[in-house]
Amino acid sequence: MHRLKVERVALLALLIGALALAPRFAQAQDHGHAVETPAEAHGQPAPAEHPATDAAQASDPHAIDPHAADAHAADAHATDGHAGEAAAHGEEAHGGGHGGTPHLPNAITFISKWVPAPVASKLEAFLDPIFSLLMAGIIAAFFVSLSRKLDARNPGRTQMAAELIMGGLYSLFATIIGPTARRYTPFLGSLFFFILCNNLFGLVPLGHAATSSFANTTFALGMLTFLYVQGIALKENGIGGYLHHMAGSPKTGMDWGFSLLLFPLHLLGELIKPVSLSLRLFGNIFGEDTLVATMVLLGAGIMYSLTDGMALVPGLPLHFPFYFLGLLSSTIQALVFTLLATVYIALWLPHGHHAEEHGHH
Repeated sequence: MHRLKVERVALLALLIGALALAPRFAQAQDHGHAVETPAEAHGQPAPAEHPATDAAQASDPHAIDPHAADAHAADAHATDGHAGEAAAHGEEAHGGGHGGTPHLPNAITFISKWVPAPVASKLEAFLDPIFSLLMAGIIAAFFVSLSRKLDARNPGRTQMAAELIMGGLYSLFATIIGPTARRYTPFLGSLFFFILCNNLFGLVPLGHAATSSFANTTFALGMLTFLYVQGIALKENGIGGYLHHMAGSPKTGMDWGFSLLLFPLHLLGELIKPVSLSLRLFGNIFGEDTLVATMVLLGAGIMYSLTDGMALVPGLPLHFPFYFLGLLSSTIQALVFTLLATVYIALWLPHGHHAEEHGHH
């Protein structure tokens, strides 16, 4: 009995969907196929509209029918019109996407419509650097304005929230690095806030996550972290200690023999680190933005079909649950990138230095 009810509900849903999508399917068929005449529908040949012209063409094969030429020209113009209309619909559906990947329009997309074409192309080319610079400016302005309002006796809510976040980050860095984590907290904290704000900005209307680009943002962040870590390694260990560490810190003759194998492996590992950091962040944020954009387009397409193409009808909010997933994923990816950078720093610090610092404190 229960199975029969389920089958009835499924059949009813299929019928409703078929009725809703039938007008759009018929309209698509009208656009894609020529309309048959009543005579052709019954299997009879269509009557000749210009018998004189047809006779002339029969006597002279090279004669050109002006009506046929006009018809072909009209068909060519109609084809061009339909192609332009299809391209416009495709570009609108993909939100101006490139390479078939859907993404939502951002502020640059709307600004590009009001500026000359060369300026619009430049804005599109520098989309990620523009949003990265904008986010860096917003973060800098926030912390500068906050520093002018610091009050140890009567802290405000914003100061308390900032101290809570920075205190938690410092405790996390100190757990991995040790007491010397205070030296590296400014860089690591800035890295965390920059990545987090860029990740979240992709969920804001008219915003764009610059971290969804590998070539323009995430690879630059990976290389910046790589150069910072290598600078710390050379400063803390010196050139000899740096090479000794790359060789696996050999002590015995057998260790020195294995160092010939370990040195290229460690060198390869150091070179892979910035690439792995960049690809991990890029893949997660790009996938998150693509998922949200796909759900937005799917909701709009379903509502467009149900309303038979009515304008100014909002789409179904299918993307709404994925915003919570985006908030969680954006925070986790910023934290993972920062924690891995912290671990890379800790691996290059001398172990004796750690012991002295812990003993002193």
